[in-house]
Amino acid sequence: MIFKKLLLIIFTINLSSSAIPEYKAKYEFERDDFSIIGIRELKKLSNDDFILKFNANTLLIVSMNFESIFEIKDSKIISKNYDVKIRPKSVDRDQKIFYDYENLKINSSGRDSWVAPLDKTSFLTDPLNAQIQIRLNLINGMKKFYVNLIEMETGEIQENLYELDGEEICTLQGKDYDCVILKRYRESDDRITTYYLIPELAYMFYRVIDESPKEYQKLELKELLSFG
Repeated sequence: MIFKKLLLIIFTINLSSSAIPEYKAKYEFERDDFSIIGIRELKKLSNDDFILKFNANTLLIVSMNFESIFEIKDSKIISKNYDVKIRPKSVDRDQKIFYDYENLKINSSGRDSWVAPLDKTSFLTDPLNAQIQIRLNLINGMKKFYVNLIEMETGEIQENLYELDGEEICTLQGKDYDCVILKRYRESDDRITTYYLIPELAYMFYRVIDESPKEYQKLELKELLSFG
């Protein structure tokens, strides 16, 4: 009995402190007017930082490049830099965000230029590394939680509510996985985002559907190239 309790404690500690495994995968991004396939990759850098990026190109007509650099400390995201470049240039979506922890400021340049105060206790995430925070929360057994997401146009903090909402079988490369369904709600708009995640793969994103009366977007995992 004592051994079982000790084993449970050790397992819980390992689970709560575990990092997200590095991976490389092929994803398809789809919206009302086009679709594109790209590579998403999570890598550990030489220091304590991680980099998560998504790169996609289609015959040099459309390209999407997202990159987020961050640290994971006590299962919390510490954002460092966020960079997005989207072509054609007429779309005007380029933006860079830098978190200045020394002067407690967030600086944004590009499409939306602004300076906002940096609150270290808010654990602010960007649109990319917020997905890592979601996975960390699920790994740690959370079924309902909030994630603070930066508002790209203004630098304000946007509180997002996430809640588990069922299960479904997901098929990847001929293998069936049990997926959990997670939904995101925001008080500021009428968008609902539905996530399908694979617990067996440290809650990797299998599918993300973002819907509103004006827009539809979907991101779906097509091929897992490497994991761990």
